[in-house]
Amino acid sequence: MMPAFDVGFTPSHDSPVTVNCPAHIHRLPVELLQHVFLLIVNTADYPNVFSYGDTTMSANVDSPPLVFTRVCHFWRVVAHSTTAVWSRIQVSLPGRTEPLKPFLPSLLQSWLARSGNQPLTLRITSGQLPVRVSRRCTRQKSLEPSQADSQLLQILLSESKRWESVALASASDWNRDFDTPQLRSLQCCWSELSSFNAPNLTHLHITYRWSLTMRFRHVPTCDNVRHLRVENASARVIRSAFLMFPRLESIKVDLILSDISHPNNSITHHCLESITFPIPSDPFQQREVLKIFGELRLPVLRKLTLAADPEESEIACIMAALQIASCDVRVVDFQTTISLSEVDVDVVEPLFSVVRKVTVRGEVLRRLVRK
Repeated sequence: MMPAFDVGFTPSHDSPVTVNCPAHIHRLPVELLQHVFLLIVNTADYPNVFSYGDTTMSANVDSPPLVFTRVCHFWRVVAHSTTAVWSRIQVSLPGRTEPLKPFLPSLLQSWLARSGNQPLTLRITSGQLPVRVSRRCTRQKSLEPSQADSQLLQILLSESKRWESVALASASDWNRDFDTPQLRSLQCCWSELSSFNAPNLTHLHITYRWSLTMRFRHVPTCDNVRHLRVENASARVIRSAFLMFPRLESIKVDLILSDISHPNNSITHHCLESITFPIPSDPFQQREVLKIFGELRLPVLRKLTLAADPEESEIACIMAALQIASCDVRVVDFQTTISLSEVDVDVVEPLFSVVRKVTVRGEVLRRLVRK
C-alpha cells in the first residue's frame, strides 16, 4: 500500500521557525536545512515526480524532495516553504491511452505550485508504460499523445512561461506549441525546435540523428542561440548550422557522420569562437572533417577542442583543415585518455606552425628546446 501524501498546502501559521522539536537534527537553523535540501536536489539527477513499476504508476515518495516531507512535521514544513526545492523536476509520461486517476495530476499540480514563481528546470520523458490493447481498442499509430500524457502535458504547459531549462527526452511529435519567454536552455530533436517560441534561448542541444537529406529552414528560435551541441551530424549539416545560428559562439559535435555530398559554398561566421568535435582515426572518415573547413572564414575562432589522441594521423588532419580555412586558432586542446607525459612531443611539433598553444585536457604541452 502506497504511503499517504499530502497534496494540500501547509497553513501560513505553520512557520518552521515556530516548530519546537527536541531532536538535535531538528535544531538546525532553517536556512541550513534548506541549503541541505537544495544541495541534495541540485546535485542528483532530475527529481522524478512519478515512480513506475511494470504496469503501475505512483508518487515517487522514496526520493527527494518528496521523501523530505515524510521524515517529520518540521521537515515537511521546511521543504514545503523552500520553493527552489520544487523547481527542478522530471515528468515521465506514462504513454497510456486511458486517463489517470485524479491523485496523480493533483500531485504534479501541487509540486509545481510549491515552486512558487521560481524558474523551472524540466525534463520530460515518455512511454514509461506499455499501451493496453483490448478487442475494442487497438494501439494508435498516430503520434498524438495519449489521454494520460495530455493530462500531464496540459499541466506543464500552464507553467510554460516559467520554463528556463528544458530537456525533451523523446522523439515523439506532440503537436504542441510551447510559449517559453524565459527559456534559456533546450534539449530536443530538430523536428521539435520549431514548436518553441523562445526568443531568449541561448543554449541548444540537438538530440537524435539529423537526417543527411534534411532540408533546413529558418527558425526564429535559432536567432539568439550562442552555444550549440549536436549529437551527430555530417559536414553539410554542420556548415548549415553556421548559417542558421548567426550569433553562435561555440559548437560541439559528438559524432561526425559521413556524407557523399561535397559542400563547396563559401561561409563566413563572425561570432564563432570555439569548436569541439572528434577526429576519426580512419583516413577516409577524416575527409568529412576537411569538408567542414573548406572555404570557411571564422575571423574570431580561437580554440579547437578535439576528442582524439595526438597521433600523426590526427595531427595531419587538423593541420590540413586549418590550412584550408581562414581563421586564427590559438589553442588546440586534445581530450584524450592518455596523460600529458605520454604525448610524443615530436609528433605534435608540426602543429605549432599553425597554432600558438597545444594542451592535453587543459594542461599545456611544452615544446622541446632544440640546441
